[in-house]
Amino acid sequence: MQYREISYANEEEWLNIRKKGIGGSDAGAIMGKNKYKNIIDVWKDKTGRVQNNFTSPAAQRGKNLEKNIFNSYKEDHPDKKILEVNKMYVHPKYDFIRANLDGEIIYQDKKGILEIKTATINKRNKYVEEWQDNIPKSYLYQILHYFLVTGYEYAVVVSEIKFECFKNENSTPFDLDKRLQTIVINRADWEDEIQELLNKEIEFWECVKNDTEPRMIKTYGGLGNDGRKKKRIKK
Repeated sequence: MQYREISYANEEEWLNIRKKGIGGSDAGAIMGKNKYKNIIDVWKDKTGRVQNNFTSPAAQRGKNLEKNIFNSYKEDHPDKKILEVNKMYVHPKYDFIRANLDGEIIYQDKKGILEIKTATINKRNKYVEEWQDNIPKSYLYQILHYFLVTGYEYAVVVSEIKFECFKNENSTPFDLDKRLQTIVINRADWEDEIQELLNKEIEFWECVKNDTEPRMIKTYGGLGNDGRKKKRIKK
């Protein structure tokens, strides 16, 4: 079954549509994999108990840089067709499971997800634990959520990582240490987790419909992928 599409005219309209379902950024919190937001926070948002339209400086930076990173990746990969996505996708069976993709990739006649991230690393161990050949757990579950909606077979996560932790007394105010990291996630490696996510999102949305607070899940801030499943492509 094919997902359906919802068009929106502006960001305000998009926000109103988004509140009527579960988005990719909600998935990690619902599964207890987000260090900064939990399942109760998402439930309060979806039931209208809180109005949280605040955009953090880090999120605003990511929003400002997204187009540049998109264009950079597209320019460096002429063998792939890179598409913008300006509509919301909706699960073919469950209307409340929705996705806003940063982009799509067509490679060898197969369509995949393009997800763009930015990060500022202030401590070296954060990079080693969450970003070195990896992505944070909450971002992994965002991708698994998008697999649920689209049925696509793969996703490419392109992350612009800015390092603050390697600055030293010899640095000048003009130094800027950054890297662009690309990780590929294959759906076939995560089928069990995708099914678990689907079950949990169905359960969560029943709590939203019934106005019943869901059971709290302890947040886990571990690695996004394990050694058996993580796969990376070289540019």
